Amino acid sequence: MTRVKKIKLELEEEIEFPILGISCALGDHRLAWELNTKLSVGFRKASVCFSLPNKNRKMMSYEYYIHENDQCKFFLVKNKQQASVLFTQNEKLDFFLILRENYKYDIENLINSLRELNGIVAVFPFSSSDFEFSEYLND
Repeated sequence: MTRVKKIKLELEEEIEFPILGISCALGDHRLAWELNTKLSVGFRKASVCFSLPNKNRKMMSYEYYIHENDQCKFFLVKNKQQASVLFTQNEKLDFFLILRENYKYDIENLINSLRELNGIVAVFPFSSSDFEFSEYLND
């Protein structure tokens, strides 16, 4: 009789990361340009969209910034797209800045820098555990 081989599966806990809710009077490309200028980053429009299973499969566009040397991976998602709101519990927020990987910027300093930008009315910090959409964004 052969022995059954046991394999132990270890799952890593999902790491929480900050998400900043932004209320502003700017369009998505203008806000991306302001962020690029103020933070010296390079947001670009993603070539693919993402969809959420519970949002009638509407395709949502976003901007992204990935920098290997700085170990940064940021996403800028517009909350109101295609005549619908991505998150109705936060419908007054216009954008979400997702800081999936951030080893360069202090969150409090980043929030203060964003509040200084022309056109931004308010910035609110959240955690990735408050939202389900961050896992659907493509790198």
